[in-house]
Amino acid sequence: MKNPPQNYLSAVLGPAHDAAVAARDPVAYMAALDEHRIRKLTPQLAYCFSNEYYGRKMREAGVSDPREITTLDQFRALPAFMTKSWHRESQSESLEKFGHSFGMHLCAPLEDVVHVAGTSGTTGLPTFYLFTRKDLDLTFLTLGRLMTMAGIRRGDTILQLFGLSIWVAGTTMLQAAEALGARPIPLGAEAGVTKALQYIQLCRPRVVFCTPSMLSQLIERAPEQLGKPLNLCGIEIVMCGGEPGLAIPAVRKRMQDGSGAKVYDMSGGAWTNAAGDCGGPDHMGQHCFGEDYCFRYDLVDPETRAPLPLVDGQVGEAIHTGMEYEAAPALRYASADILKLHVGECPHCGRFGSRFSFVGRADDMMNISGVKVYPSAIKEVVESFSPDISGQMRIVLDRPPPRVISPVNITVEAAADVGEANWVDFAKKLEDRIHLELKIRSKVKMVAAGSLETSNLKTKLVQVLDSAEKT
Repeated sequence: MKNPPQNYLSAVLGPAHDAAVAARDPVAYMAALDEHRIRKLTPQLAYCFSNEYYGRKMREAGVSDPREITTLDQFRALPAFMTKSWHRESQSESLEKFGHSFGMHLCAPLEDVVHVAGTSGTTGLPTFYLFTRKDLDLTFLTLGRLMTMAGIRRGDTILQLFGLSIWVAGTTMLQAAEALGARPIPLGAEAGVTKALQYIQLCRPRVVFCTPSMLSQLIERAPEQLGKPLNLCGIEIVMCGGEPGLAIPAVRKRMQDGSGAKVYDMSGGAWTNAAGDCGGPDHMGQHCFGEDYCFRYDLVDPETRAPLPLVDGQVGEAIHTGMEYEAAPALRYASADILKLHVGECPHCGRFGSRFSFVGRADDMMNISGVKVYPSAIKEVVESFSPDISGQMRIVLDRPPPRVISPVNITVEAAADVGEANWVDFAKKLEDRIHLELKIRSKVKMVAAGSLETSNLKTKLVQVLDSAEKT
């Protein structure tokens, strides 16, 4: 596959797009995108209507003929047709009815499904992402655009340190890099930090794929294991995903300085979504690289479920739709991602278009004495005390959110050079800053660096105690 051009939307949207970009007009830009979206969404609705699951959902929403949905406002007024829990229910039903767990919402013939990804299922039934050949090719196309933006070239050695199990960031991402002409080494996070550092030394990768947690551990352990810091190992590009944090200035600087690379915060892979920030010193939101195939930021009010205007600065829960997807499409999938939409010129790279920032997840939102707070907001305040902290912390809850009894308990690792005699005063400063900025009460417990368990995959920011841990 040749490196895809970054102006791909010009060929797709035509003169309306070009005029909007030339005039730097966000309203005209979104209008051109909206016309393209409805051209694809009307036939996609008709395709999914013949499916047992989606047909029922549409009829319940009052849609008897999907061809009558001819405007984007009509489409956006429809309710969610899929959630994570409905996804699992659909899979359970198909297992009982058809003998497979790929879901009642599987729209393509099962024999046409050539690739499977999904979640680990550590907290319940795994959810599957299915790909026909066309779906896989479009996924490689959109992820290829993302990688090209980051500067990945044909012939680059990539050390793949995302988990190589069922995740989209595993085999799917690896195959997308191969389709671009790069040379990924499929080591995977499961090999551990020691082996990863050995491969960095042996293979001299220009690019590393990993979670922020893995990158943090590589930075921490490289001096002892390799005899030199990671930022002297020749890594030029790190593509991170799977965790929040790289939008926080202190975290971003620590990762960039520690790796010596441009660090890109990315998301995507499922349902032709591909997005990533442009690797600057500050996080300017993730640029969208699948606008012609994926409607990623159809924002609704998290409480009323009413559609919100898609304008610069809008915040809401994202409804996700793959506009040309065949296998088991996301069709008005309530993702629980709370996004902030940016429309206009990126202050760092100058690209004009749409970007989004992750604010939090609707199911992670905490209501602390009437104040609604996302865990990422607490982490950002704590990280402002860098370099006096290690970067590891936990929000410790007695029960799952949203209701949290004040004060919220937070465990924070001190930096190795911050003596225990200073911990009490330091904790008080943290509590005061959290109260000043977020208007919530907290109880901060300081612990030594290395006390909190970390993961090569995803490190959880929130810990909900089980009954044994509460006693």
